[in-house]
Parts: sequence; C-alpha cells; structure tokens
Amino acid sequence: MQDSITKAELIEKMRAARAEWEALLAQIGPERLSEPGVTGDWSVKDIVAHIGFWERSVLDGLRTGERGLQGEVDEINERVFHANRDRPLDEVLAEEREIYRQLLEAIEALPEDALAAPDRLAWTGGRPVWVLVAGNTYWHYPEHAESIRAWLARK
Repeated sequence: MQDSITKAELIEKMRAARAEWEALLAQIGPERLSEPGVTGDWSVKDIVAHIGFWERSVLDGLRTGERGLQGEVDEINERVFHANRDRPLDEVLAEEREIYRQLLEAIEALPEDALAAPDRLAWTGGRPVWVLVAGNTYWHYPEHAESIRAWLARK
C-alpha cells in the first residue's frame, strides 16, 4: 500500500474503478441482478446495497465526523443484507449511484491535506482519510467484481 495520494489521484482511481464496476453491472441483465447465489445467498443487487452502505459510511464520516457503525464487519454486513434484500432493484441501484456521486463530490470538496492526515477525523482510527475512501470504493469494487465474474462463469 502506498503512503499517500493526491486528491487528483484518488479521484482518478475512484472514477476508473467505478467505470469498470458499472461496465460489469451492465453485462448482467436486469432480470439476473436479483438472482441469489453470487456470494452465498447474496445477489448482485445485495452486493450493490452492501457497497452503497459502506460508501455511505465514509460519506457520513466526512460530513458529520461519525460513521455510525456498530458491531463487527460481518455482523454489519448481515444486517445490511437483511435490510435491503426485499427492496426493489431500481431503488437499490439508484440509491447506491447517488451515494457514490455524493461521496465523489465530498472528496472533491476536501482540502488536499485532509486526505493524508491520520488524525484529522476520529472515525478513521488513525488511518489517513484516503485509505478509508479507497477501501470502500476502488479497493472494494474489485473484491466483489471477482465474485460476480466467477458467478457469471458458472451460469
């Protein structure tokens, strides 16, 4: 992992990974996005809701100074799955895309020095802000894209 990143580099990496993510989603017909079994019981729609949740946690942290996370990651992920599994596909997709748009906007508005400061925001746990952004965007998408591609290959 690199030590630091400029705001321009971060935004470029976010946009590039996002374009790849959207291209992958576009390969899957809408009728299959809600089909379970991609990762355990999760569908692509469930993965999108999951990604949106984690993007929103970073966005909330940037806006309010608090991420509002309670519990272990696996426990949180399970709650997110159950909270979103019956939501309409179009709603989940639209919400996640809007969260991403707002997160990108929030990053663009940050001062350059805010990204690297490990103690700027308490919720980062001593990590630079950019690491939390990366972990919930351009490092996160490929993690799930791999599962989706494997699922597509099995079908």
